[in-house]
Amino acid sequence: MTTMRQENRLLRGAAVVFLAGCLWPIQGRAVEPATSPAPVLNEKELLAYKQKGRGTLAGQVFLGASSGKAITQAGVPVHLIPVTRYTRYWFDHAVRAASCSPTSNTTPPESAPAARQPADCAHEALRQLEMDKRVLPYLRTTRANSTGHFWFTKIPAGRYYIVSVLEGGAGSQKEEGPAGIAWLTVDLEAGEKATNLVVTDCKSSLC
Repeated sequence: MTTMRQENRLLRGAAVVFLAGCLWPIQGRAVEPATSPAPVLNEKELLAYKQKGRGTLAGQVFLGASSGKAITQAGVPVHLIPVTRYTRYWFDHAVRAASCSPTSNTTPPESAPAARQPADCAHEALRQLEMDKRVLPYLRTTRANSTGHFWFTKIPAGRYYIVSVLEGGAGSQKEEGPAGIAWLTVDLEAGEKATNLVVTDCKSSLC
């Protein structure tokens, strides 16, 4: 009877060790978070955005300075991007994401370049989106004036991202307002004139 009890205890102990090995990752091995693959572009989702519409989008793009001032940049490009499953994935990973991955992990620490800022990643992501010849016909770009105001006209109905990457203010303002990403999601009805849109970096919870 004593021998059987000892064997049972040994079997229970072995089971606990086995389960622990299954539940805990191997020491020194990082657990990679599961990421969904990028969706395949479905151009049918974009067809309605290619035609000219009767809608208007107008507003102001700026970054919020630590002093509370609005930092604008004359001539900064403002991009109007239709929302589809394909561009939503791009937006979530390239614009909304707060982190920015380095270009290479093989560079020695002593010669490693400075960490890239989110604005640098957004510039690169916008270039990549504009280089996609399938998406390019559906993108619209305008430029803000000296006060950060912009206008889009003849826009078809739909849902859009408005995205702009600012380099900060000029002169003394540049110290207050570093580079950053300003963005807004907007729904436009047919023939609607949406004005006074606020496109900013979300520090003030306006987007």
